[in-house]
Amino acid sequence: MECPLCGEDLVYWDTYGRLFSHQDGKVLGEIYMCPIGRGDEEGECESAIFNVSGSFYTDLQGNLNEGYPC
Repeated sequence: MECPLCGEDLVYWDTYGRLFSHQDGKVLGEIYMCPIGRGDEEGECESAIFNVSGSFYTDLQGNLNEGYPC
């Protein structure tokens, strides 16, 4: 998957959803990071200004969204 802001390959970071033992275990999507937006690699990416720098996530439909899922 590619960063829609700078074109760098996104790195899989984690899944998110209702994953605690008292919840139903439903995975709602995946979290990805842009290595340039996080500052791990040289270059510039607008995702560096996100609340969680370089973060993107997929929703239930598989659409890539900017930011970190709340």
